Amino acid sequence: MRWYLLHPAAVHFPIALLCLGLAAAWLSLSRRAPAWLEPAVSWLLWLGSLAAWCAMGLGLLAEKTAPHVPPAWEALADHKTLGFWSVGLFTALSLWRKLWPERWRLPFALAWALCVVVLLATAYHGGQVVFDFGMGVGSPN
Repeated sequence: MRWYLLHPAAVHFPIALLCLGLAAAWLSLSRRAPAWLEPAVSWLLWLGSLAAWCAMGLGLLAEKTAPHVPPAWEALADHKTLGFWSVGLFTALSLWRKLWPERWRLPFALAWALCVVVLLATAYHGGQVVFDFGMGVGSPN
């Protein structure tokens, strides 16, 4: 089985959940925000963080099983490093949300925005690995 094909399918979940969660976090800062938005922000963050862990695990599996393209190694190393940063930052943000859900709401939303920048940089480098170097998309043997 070509296990590396699971990683590209999985990475879209943390991107979608965490970007949507960021938008919800900013909307929740309004005094007019509906009551259900606060728990939604938490769940989007926690599910997105869990999805990021799954995507990282599948990415590490992909690194071991995908056909390697030597010119892609630098971009792959950057993608892997940024992936670890993304998972670590969103895990820290999840702990912040769990321990202090109502405190420091604006700094929390700003921190989330910075985490999304790192997440999108991770995705960009992953796109380079696939679209610029063709890693994992060659003809099957």
